[in-house]
Amino acid sequence: MLIQSKAFEDIFDRGINYFRAGFYSAALNEFTHLRRLCPDYPNIDHTIEATIKKNEEVNGRVEAFIEDNFDKNIVQLSEELSLDESTHLGPEVRRLLASGKYEEALKKLRDAETIVPDSKPLLLLMANTQRKLGKLNEAERILLRAANIYPDDANILNNLGNVYLGLCMYQAAEENFRAAMRLSPNDPMLFNNLGSLRMQTHNLDDAERLFRKALKLDPHKTVWAKNLQNLQIRMQALDEEIEELRNNFSLHPKYLDVGLKLAKTLFYRGFHAESKSVFKNILKQKPDLTTAWFFLAVIYETVDDKDNACLCYEKLVILSGKENSNEYHNYKQLMSQGFSEEALEELKKIAVLELDMASSRINLGIKYFEDCQWEDALRHFEEASQLSDTYPDAFYWKSLALLQLKKNALAKKNLLKAIELNPNYADAHFQLGLILRGRSPKKAKEHFKIALSLKLRPSFARLAERYANE
Repeated sequence: MLIQSKAFEDIFDRGINYFRAGFYSAALNEFTHLRRLCPDYPNIDHTIEATIKKNEEVNGRVEAFIEDNFDKNIVQLSEELSLDESTHLGPEVRRLLASGKYEEALKKLRDAETIVPDSKPLLLLMANTQRKLGKLNEAERILLRAANIYPDDANILNNLGNVYLGLCMYQAAEENFRAAMRLSPNDPMLFNNLGSLRMQTHNLDDAERLFRKALKLDPHKTVWAKNLQNLQIRMQALDEEIEELRNNFSLHPKYLDVGLKLAKTLFYRGFHAESKSVFKNILKQKPDLTTAWFFLAVIYETVDDKDNACLCYEKLVILSGKENSNEYHNYKQLMSQGFSEEALEELKKIAVLELDMASSRINLGIKYFEDCQWEDALRHFEEASQLSDTYPDAFYWKSLALLQLKKNALAKKNLLKAIELNPNYADAHFQLGLILRGRSPKKAKEHFKIALSLKLRPSFARLAERYANE
């Protein structure tokens, strides 16, 4: 059990590394894989949720792009659904689904499953209802059963691809979309959904081509046109950012942080060859830059070049002084036997950037805070302060969450701790001034004046100046 727990921690740490590096799709792959292996892993649901939100900022929201025709299909599938001599089941299920009563509809469908377990309309309705409820693993199980009974059904394969896309299992999603396209080569929905997958894997030009194909096959479908427009807006923004970074890096070739950002942005845009070239040039200047080796390895892994991914991860391991570890010896042995995929997995256990887990917890907590999920935010800030009691940001953000939860005394205590760790923390002085303003106006003014002397941000400075002069 201890060995298994260590393996779960390794997967979680890899996910955190990908998250911190900005490869949110890769992070989601690790976190969802972990949840499948260990559904009760601490805070895994919250971690996945926060990562999904960040991934959506970069790649767009998957559900907004994929098309499954659920509302239209419930009518057709409900009409096909029959149970012995009863004609009431279909209309009743259709009514419940159309009114959004998915749990009630699912109960009716489960009752029907005991009588007609192999009904295709039943299986499709059950799977899509589970997906609507966010129960993707249940939807996968039902659709795999349906695919086994009806192996050449493009609709089942498309739905299965959508589920895998939602689970961030991109290779499985693509296999199912392409299998469906072989059966139904002119279905615009399949081109659209494969395009949505390409967006998630940072192949934007290919996604644009697929969306155009969908629109050509069905020019009147507003979904295809909207997807194409949103993608092109994203591409233009990235192109503009790339141009600015290129110019800056050209003017300042020794600013390696600018080069790293350029290479990552090129990767997001889908310019994988140029991205790799920039990383390699950076490594020529600074061969021991572990961050660049890590990013380069991730890109090779993304484009399914396992051999080069292994070489880059191996370089990272050697630079980190971990070449005498058991995992490294296992990796070398597996490679010598030709098991490159297994070798890569073994190497990735130790080929990680040095983790700053406290900082990662703070960043995740801020995402929850921005979404007004105060309890979840507080939990992450508390974890950060437990991992490291030297981070003033952990105590500052914890105080903000506590203020939202009306726990002012605890908030004050944490602000004092933040100021103890960093006496020049302007925002902490300002927030403490706000807390003290009612009961200790003199002390509050002192903190407002200190905050102003520390070049407080303009949005806070206006208030602080007014309160300090009351």
